[in-house]
Amino acid sequence: MTETATPRRARLDQSVIVDAVLALASADPGARITFKRLGEALGVDATAMYRHFRNKEELTRAALDRVAGMAVADARAEPGSWRQRLERHLMRNAELSLLYPSVAADWALVDPGGPGDLASDQHILETLHEGGLRGERLVRAYSAVSGFALAQSAALAQEVLAGGEGAREGAIPWISSFGGADLTEFPLVREYRDELLAIDGLAVYRAGVQAILDSVERWAAEAADTADPANPDAKGAERSV
Repeated sequence: MTETATPRRARLDQSVIVDAVLALASADPGARITFKRLGEALGVDATAMYRHFRNKEELTRAALDRVAGMAVADARAEPGSWRQRLERHLMRNAELSLLYPSVAADWALVDPGGPGDLASDQHILETLHEGGLRGERLVRAYSAVSGFALAQSAALAQEVLAGGEGAREGAIPWISSFGGADLTEFPLVREYRDELLAIDGLAVYRAGVQAILDSVERWAAEAADTADPANPDAKGAERSV
């Protein structure tokens, strides 16, 4: 009599666990990830996670690092100018945050510090460098780009966790209402009332990215005007942003 072989479960390791984290985050966007839920999804006891991650924060760092690396890989996959590649990187970061909200909600609180995170830093720096920034200008531009992208991506993810129609698409209104207030004393708010109420979270993110990159282009142009022909690598380092 021939026995039917029982399929072997995939070996549990950090990569498999992070795969499960992202699968759960995508399938159930309004729920937080716990070791108990991971154990159920992987068919193991929840305590098995502790053999690979010391705690939930370490697991969160690994998942965020994976998402950061995904955004960079997607941004590098297509050719384009430095601005197009950086914009693609930042917008992909927002899209992935909406896809994996229970992970991305911690963007502003947890520093992944892994290869994906470092690849993200490298890509931001190299595109800004290619755009013409050096020295202090480069570091300040990196700070603006990275800080805005992570904070706003986390905010988009938090909206998904909070629920609401359109949250998964980043379509939660930026201004939900003016509370029935008399806008007579606020003429510009009254004039642009409908346009303001039409803004959603993803539109705010996109507008912020555009404004920062517009500034980067101006800073690069100013740096080019003041560059030392004898030392092109010092371009822009002598003046602050």
